Amino acid sequence: MKNNTLMIHDQILKKQVNWNFWGPPVAFIILLIIEKQALGTFFTSLLYGLILIITGIIYSSRYRLYQPVLLFCLAGLTLWHYVLAAHIETIFTLARWIKIDSKESGVTNPFSMLTWLINLLIFLAVASLTMPVFGKAFTLEGNAKKLFRLAALSVPGYGNGFTSRPFPGGVAACSEDQLKGFAQFMLRHLISIPVFSESGVILAFSMGRSPLSVLEPSEISYVKFDYGGSISVRVAERDYKKYSRKFTFDLLCRSMESVFRKFLAYYLNNEEDRILIELK
Repeated sequence: MKNNTLMIHDQILKKQVNWNFWGPPVAFIILLIIEKQALGTFFTSLLYGLILIITGIIYSSRYRLYQPVLLFCLAGLTLWHYVLAAHIETIFTLARWIKIDSKESGVTNPFSMLTWLINLLIFLAVASLTMPVFGKAFTLEGNAKKLFRLAALSVPGYGNGFTSRPFPGGVAACSEDQLKGFAQFMLRHLISIPVFSESGVILAFSMGRSPLSVLEPSEISYVKFDYGGSISVRVAERDYKKYSRKFTFDLLCRSMESVFRKFLAYYLNNEEDRILIELK
């Protein structure tokens, strides 16, 4: 029964390309060793470099952030640079295979281990600046998916589709300081990004465009807590379309409000760990 529940839980959202930090590098190393021993070539490195570049383009397009494409493209180019510096014969072999005239004799390789080391140092410097941003965006997206799954699990109906208007919800009884503390907790654990105003706090999140890249919370999904106690919810169209089925929109918004109101109650009762447990 538990496995069936998990399967249904995963099928709520449409599948999309997601980078696994361990799987691809391990698979690349294994395939590279096999290729080197069997053929003495390094085509796997060229293919993996291309995969890195494509991955960066996909994530930058999804998040609307430049850091992923800069990080992954530079990683792919650094890998290609190493192949050119240490194994230029692989490029000549590839050129012969695709019928491109290559004259190895007398050709001076413009790439060397020194130029690759310079490239590597540049990559490490760029990675130190871009990895934190990409990591935050990646975690925010993952937690947004968990929020939308939690909200959808309690929606009984399918029917009317998306509407752009915010959904008016219920009321939360807490002080302004408590609400700000809750918002800081959600930020600290990268569950949502708070936007503070004179009237209340907006907790923004999204399964697509990163909250780190938006100028206005209305560009993505959010739950707003007014200091007077009222709650409103907005589910962005891009997020709504990522569901594998059309949930009744008003019921989905009401369910999302219930999720955040429950999380706020956990925070007020000093049970913050329950928020993290439910998201897992």
